[in-house]
Parts: sequence; C-alpha cells; structure tokens
Amino acid sequence: MTDVIAQRLFRTRKGTGVVARVHAPEKMPHSSEWSCKVDVKGLEAPFEQAGIGVDSFQALCLGFRLLCAHLDKYAATLRFLDGKEGDVGTPLIVPWSFTPSLKAEAYRLIDGKIKQELGAER
Repeated sequence: MTDVIAQRLFRTRKGTGVVARVHAPEKMPHSSEWSCKVDVKGLEAPFEQAGIGVDSFQALCLGFRLLCAHLDKYAATLRFLDGKEGDVGTPLIVPWSFTPSLKAEAYRLIDGKIKQELGAER
C-alpha cells in the first residue's frame, strides 16, 4: 500500500463524511510504467482507480484527473469546508496533446470568462 499524499474531506447533504485520497505514484512491477491510485470512500459505492503513465508525473496527473472527474459527478450533493453545496473545489483538468499556442489561447479564453463572471457578480 502506498502513502497517501493528498486527502480532502467533504460532507454530503446528510452530513456524512466523504474522503477523497491520492496515493503516491509507484513503479509497476515488470513494467516501465507508473501507477497512481486514487480512491473515494463515503459515497453510495466506493471508488478506486489508478492513473497509469509513462512516468510518475503523468501517472499522478492522470490519477488526479480520474479523481476530479468522479467527484464532479457527485459535486451537486457535496460540500467542502463551509462552502456551498456543489462547491467541491476540484480543478478543471484537460489532457493536452495540441500545440502550445492553442494551449495559451485556451488559458486566455478561460481567464477572460472568469473575469467576465467575476464582473457579473459585482
């Protein structure tokens, strides 16, 4: 069993604790690949998967992406700390195999939309 390197506690509508964990990436036996286990306990069904990558960095990124995508399915019923229900604070993680200039354009678009949303809240 690998060490837990990150953990977040949520609460359901009923106040039940839900814990999401990311484990340290580890080299897979008899392979050049790495694995990063993620799990969620406290929901109706436990969740456990692993991101598999060519190195520990890629495995960690893929594991975290799997975890966030799973949590986002339940986000409407969860809360983090004293936040509003649905505000679980997971990042948007998008795998990228396109050009750096398109990535920069995507960041500009996201930043613009965030600023627009913040301006609308005022």
